[in-house]
Amino acid sequence: MRHRHRKAKLGRTTEHRTALLSNLVCSLIKHRRIETTLAKAKAARVVADKMVTLSKKGQSDEVSLQYRRLVAARLQRRPRRFFPKKNSVPGREQRKQWRENEDVVRILFEDITPGFAERNGGYTRVIKLGRRRGDAAEMAILEWVSDSDQPATEDQPAQAKKKTEPEETAAEETEKAGAEESAEETTENESAAEPETEESEDTPSGETAEEEAEEALAAESEEEPAAEDAVEEASPTEAKTEDAPQESGEAETKPKDTEEKSE
Repeated sequence: MRHRHRKAKLGRTTEHRTALLSNLVCSLIKHRRIETTLAKAKAARVVADKMVTLSKKGQSDEVSLQYRRLVAARLQRRPRRFFPKKNSVPGREQRKQWRENEDVVRILFEDITPGFAERNGGYTRVIKLGRRRGDAAEMAILEWVSDSDQPATEDQPAQAKKKTEPEETAAEETEKAGAEESAEETTENESAAEPETEESEDTPSGETAEEEAEEALAAESEEEPAAEDAVEEASPTEAKTEDAPQESGEAETKPKDTEEKSE
């Protein structure tokens, strides 16, 4: 029984299995996508992810050479330096073409790994294709996960909500803080302005009240003598009116007496 044995033997010896997996990973690096059986794809996926991890560690210039050598040893790819002239093609051009198209280590370090700078694991994808005609082996596609790949459309709104909710809450918090600060400033300004207005209102009101009281007293004092004069003036006239009827009565009596004497 194979308890706690995660290595897929694939029905091969150790040397054969390591060579097979290294060839699969090199083909994946060069062509970005390969088609193989499901068991081989799952086994090669582990090796490919480990190579990306090593290349991410070797991105700095100080340790780049060390990790490049580790990846080359694991993939069984030795660097080539000498290219003889072949079919009237100079070695310099052959080396340039090999470096662009066949140098697995350079392609991994310079072209593939920079795209996974923000990804922690899960650099490859296995897509099942069904069974193969002939031996009915399960086939699959092994490819790199690109940055342009997005999750399912159902998951995108949820992620958008998760991103927008903190932004909305932050905006609401800032608005609330600004409103509280403005309210505090207005209350402070009102509290600072209230004492001055009270004093300014009290002083004129007190002065006006005193002035009004004095004016009222002066008006009363002026009205009292005028009333007394009016009473005094009214008293002689009344006396005259009272005396007037008496005189008229005497005048009426006098003609009668004269008439009687004439008779």
